[in-house]
Amino acid sequence: MSVRTKKTKCSVLIRRLTGSPLRIPVIRAGFPYHKSPQQYHLIWLFILLPFSEEDTLNELCEKYGKDLRKLYKILARHPEASEKLLRMLAMPLFFDFLKDFGLSDATGQSRRRIRIIFDDTKVEKFGKHMEFIHKLFDHTKERYIMGYNHILMLAVSGSTVIPLSFVLWLPAQHPNHRSKNDIARDEIIRLKKACDRQGYDLGEVELLFDSAYHVQKVMNAAVSAGFRVVSKADNRYKFEYEGEPLKPSEIIEKVAERQWKYLEKNHYYQRVIAHHHVYGEVVLVVRRRRTNNGKTVCDVLISNKLFYNAVRIHKCYKKRWKIEMHFKYYKQYLALGKSRFRKLGAIRTHLSCVATAALIVGIFRRQSPRKISFLKAVKLIRRELYD
Repeated sequence: MSVRTKKTKCSVLIRRLTGSPLRIPVIRAGFPYHKSPQQYHLIWLFILLPFSEEDTLNELCEKYGKDLRKLYKILARHPEASEKLLRMLAMPLFFDFLKDFGLSDATGQSRRRIRIIFDDTKVEKFGKHMEFIHKLFDHTKERYIMGYNHILMLAVSGSTVIPLSFVLWLPAQHPNHRSKNDIARDEIIRLKKACDRQGYDLGEVELLFDSAYHVQKVMNAAVSAGFRVVSKADNRYKFEYEGEPLKPSEIIEKVAERQWKYLEKNHYYQRVIAHHHVYGEVVLVVRRRRTNNGKTVCDVLISNKLFYNAVRIHKCYKKRWKIEMHFKYYKQYLALGKSRFRKLGAIRTHLSCVATAALIVGIFRRQSPRKISFLKAVKLIRRELYD
């Protein structure tokens, strides 16, 4: 198949999935298209790089020509435009989620409940000249690795899962350093502003994250945006419970001798109402579970909606596991972490390409007449593009 034929098939696919030719969102994202429009005819190669067999710039240049290096330098200088391009492609579909949810009856709303999930993943890298590569502790491998940390904002509605943003966390020595909580807060504020411009309300959307993101700046932004927050409580913060300021671990000790209610097999709970001095009254669900080796483990879940019962909070928090599965899919099927770009701007651009490819997979699965897996969708897209 010639390069022209591949480009035509890619253009048709992107137009069918996004509703517009790629050139229009590329210009709106802020790329300097007017300076060198002749270079951007190959941008589809970078956007669809996760679907291809090549994962290095040299392999791409050998196959498609040396003009690709000029485009690579342009994209490496404008990683923020790539991140904006992802948001521009993802937001219309998120608005469709909100519209479909609002038009559904009670049964349809339970099936189409919209959830926003925040989490981060670590990707190990091997290279001597990669910019700002740093030492991270990977709890899954139980050792320190050299690599990068990526923060993903995922939107889920029914069986459709799409990324809204995928941001590279930069270490403290970088001039543009932001903490993970700052990134999560900024993404929440950005999403709220985009929904306000379109006239959509986030009051029915659930926001899920673990204890690492349970800080006041993130909670304040989430409460101000109207989200229904479900998270694991961080033990650093105190709640006023029965007239005492207590940490979650202290609340667990205080209610340990009280009557526990059945949640599910080997899981029991107690539901209490507590007060936080910044974001007001919250529901705390103290969970106790017995592991296979006989140990008893306790933790605390938190929600800002007082009408949520313990079972609903527990089941809602379990939905957070979907983001862990998509991290696995991105690494196995979309070459997350396998690229060998050395410049920080190119790494950020490739991260946006991975998220854009995941968005295309999500739209492809949504438009499919039958339910298909993530891997099956990737194989069908690759077959349509390259076979």
